[in-house]
Amino acid sequence: MNIWKILISGGMLGLLLSSVLMLIVLYRLSPRLQSRRQRSLRDQHINPIPRYGGIALFWGFLGALMLVVWLPFEQRGLDLHFFKDNRLFGLCLGGMFAWGLGFADDVLILRTRWKLIVQIGIAIMAILFGFSIQAVQIPFFQIINLGIFSWPVTIFWIVGMMNAINLIDGLDGLASGLSIVALTFLAAICWWQGQLFLLLLIVILAGVTIGFWSFNRPPALIFMGDSGSLFLGFTLSVLCIWVSEIPSGIHSTIPLLIMAIPIIDTTFSVFRRILKGIPFYSADNDHLHHRLISKGFSPTQAMYILIIVSILFGGLALMSNHLNHFQGFAYLGAIILTYLLLYWLEYDVIRKPIISFLGQSDEKKNRILMLALGDQIEMFFDKDPDRESIIRSFQFWTEIAGVSRLELRKNDSVVWQTGPENQAHRILMFQHTEWELRMALPESSWKVDSDVKGNLLERVSIEFLVRLKQLESSSVINLKKKSFKIK
Repeated sequence: MNIWKILISGGMLGLLLSSVLMLIVLYRLSPRLQSRRQRSLRDQHINPIPRYGGIALFWGFLGALMLVVWLPFEQRGLDLHFFKDNRLFGLCLGGMFAWGLGFADDVLILRTRWKLIVQIGIAIMAILFGFSIQAVQIPFFQIINLGIFSWPVTIFWIVGMMNAINLIDGLDGLASGLSIVALTFLAAICWWQGQLFLLLLIVILAGVTIGFWSFNRPPALIFMGDSGSLFLGFTLSVLCIWVSEIPSGIHSTIPLLIMAIPIIDTTFSVFRRILKGIPFYSADNDHLHHRLISKGFSPTQAMYILIIVSILFGGLALMSNHLNHFQGFAYLGAIILTYLLLYWLEYDVIRKPIISFLGQSDEKKNRILMLALGDQIEMFFDKDPDRESIIRSFQFWTEIAGVSRLELRKNDSVVWQTGPENQAHRILMFQHTEWELRMALPESSWKVDSDVKGNLLERVSIEFLVRLKQLESSSVINLKKKSFKIK
């Protein structure tokens, strides 16, 4: 009975601290931080919902953990030598760096390459603290010792999970809800294996996440941001490694089942972008939850559907771990469930694999051309000796990029325009001295690859306006980008 009281106390401490911190972040810190955040072309709202819930997630977890250490649990029969484990310090330190990286990205919007480098550094630090995948036990096969591949596999797992939770965090309550499901199944494994100390750690994190989810469920009052998603991704990846090292042992592939939904979504996102001809790290609106919403489900329904599917995967994980004779059937069931989910959501890579891998549609060709010209846009504009020529070149590129309407102004007077005005579209505006450019993108075009397209539109438009000014004068004035709005 004392054990139950301790576990409930740890979970309630996490829930209470995260809830209190969430109120502070929501009503005190977010207004100040939001004003300092750099706007991105991916922002979906003029007045976006605060995205700093990760502050409450990390500091709530750390605070609850410290309180548990200080409380007299040892007098109630629980030896807390576990909290002196060097790996616990590594988990907290790595979680702090992951949170710090995400927080910097939330405020400053960091470049992808630098985020990836820091993530790899965090993964290496975790390895140095004892978190490494030494062997993999695959159903129907013997245990495979990784040897020199231990470090690359571990880095891939940790970095992959950090980005998987980040990518799945595109719907109110989804990332936090899936994290709660994963923590629940990890806690069940620890309970059955008698690992009470590790169980207490997981329960604390689950309580913190539940406290955040109450503010993040649809309609969300606050988002976790990159600070929360990177912290949760790192912590979950490390906990999966830790649980797989239980003396009585679990199959090292079981975490793949427990984290199935983020893994499936991330894997197919990468493949999808490669097949589109765009960088794998770019953003789009074709994730699992986007497909569910396009089928007519509300955001709330889409969230619960994916949570239910995640529970099914978790059940297969428990089946694989506790019923040795049915391990193969559990993984076969996971493969079938994955296929049915992707087929139901009408992914072409599942329904039409040959066409997806071998075919090259006009849309893909245009996208590849758009990227190629965008990378060489200075040389592309160099061939134009006058204003009319450079406008034609710019119009050609924007048509490839899917822009439906262009409007070029000088001193608030329309110099040139093209395209209809009566379409639902997203308006982007750029200004350089007396020149102003407005362009409209249909939502269907924007959803394809908003990250890459947004960055390219910004850079090419800036170069276009600068060239217009250069044709009039030899002096070039620094460019000033105006904020954009949505119509």
